[in-house]
Amino acid sequence: MLNRIGGSTIAEAKERLTHREVLDWIAYREKYGTLDQNRRLERHFALLSHLTSRVAGGKMDLSDFMVYSQAEGTISLEEAMATWK
Repeated sequence: MLNRIGGSTIAEAKERLTHREVLDWIAYREKYGTLDQNRRLERHFALLSHLTSRVAGGKMDLSDFMVYSQAEGTISLEEAMATWK
């Protein structure tokens, strides 16, 4: 499982997590963002780069510094399921 929440497998998480705990994790992710440490680290460095750029007079957006989080290559769940069939 992601970041060992509930256990190392989906089966363990289903056994160990209550419905309320799942809802709490969903609320946490909605408030604070992803649990993926790499993406969180990327966002922190992008924020530093963005602030430095703005102080120097740059006009770049925060997303310009977040190379791996850009959503250009993402597809919807329905599109992904159609390709899996």
